[in-house]
Amino acid sequence: MLVSSTELQNNFGKYLDLCKRHKVIITRNGKRRALLLPLDPDAGGFEVLQPEPAYGPSKSKRVSYQEFIEMTEESDQRYELIDGVVYLLAAPTFRHQNALGLLYLLFVDFLKDQDGCAPVLAPFDIRITRESIREQRETTEDDLSVVQPDLVVICDYKKDLNEKDQYWGVPQLAIEILSPSTRSKDCVKKLDLYMDSGIKECWFVDPLNSIITIYSFEKGDISDSRIAVAGRPAESVLFPELWVSVEGILRA
Repeated sequence: MLVSSTELQNNFGKYLDLCKRHKVIITRNGKRRALLLPLDPDAGGFEVLQPEPAYGPSKSKRVSYQEFIEMTEESDQRYELIDGVVYLLAAPTFRHQNALGLLYLLFVDFLKDQDGCAPVLAPFDIRITRESIREQRETTEDDLSVVQPDLVVICDYKKDLNEKDQYWGVPQLAIEILSPSTRSKDCVKKLDLYMDSGIKECWFVDPLNSIITIYSFEKGDISDSRIAVAGRPAESVLFPELWVSVEGILRA
């Protein structure tokens, strides 16, 4: 049974009953978006589940770059495309945003004297291709990954802006603020992608454990790594004079 999101909102109780007997698929703009399923009776309720291919990661279906663009243009949600797999970006927490704001202000202050470099906050699409693929063959748009680090530093960026003001370059530095729901993706998949894409430095900020880990990349491998905790500042490899206090950034 197909039902539009508007119809579901107007008659939610009706479809709560119907989903006990029928599969209720929710559509938006004529496309299937979610599935309404009854929970086990012991759970005492219902839940709305997004189809696996839309939310990812999907082991059975990969999407092309154009499919990803079409999906994101028709959605209010934020997504990333990593090696052909789509991931939903959850809404950030207060602690996440507080740390991000403090880091942004610090980078703005530091980079004001760095000619041609600027910090940029998410949401901001970064389109990158693995260098290991470039070495093997000519790449296509389907080799692109599209990610939204929480903060990036881009340099000499005017040459990398297209007519739509979209950025098509490779950042010098990327910062990811970890959350329980994204920890495995960020620490494994995105670390591997950044290391293989030409990004020179990546920070993983862990508010839960009050740790900042900094990786420096060279020739597709980790050339330096630094772990900062309270009392031991986080020091950039790429910008030697840049350092941050862990307790100052993760004080919330």
